[in-house]
Amino acid sequence: MENENRAPEISYQIRVKPGRAGNDPEAPDWEVLELEDGLVKNNADIYDNLTLAEANQICGMWTRKKEEAEAGPSQAAH
Repeated sequence: MENENRAPEISYQIRVKPGRAGNDPEAPDWEVLELEDGLVKNNADIYDNLTLAEANQICGMWTRKKEEAEAGPSQAAH
């Protein structure tokens, strides 16, 4: 019952889109997944057709936003 009331652990993962080679970092073969407790809970949380640089940029931005939200309003402005 304790686990039912806790917020899910959100994390992000970059991977090669299934069916793509992923050999060229400039090719749109990459995707970013938003994971809840290590699983994709909603396919709308998968952002695909990205270059590796774009995927890293999005993943970094989402991670910073998550950290700011967890820090609270007083820390986010600093």
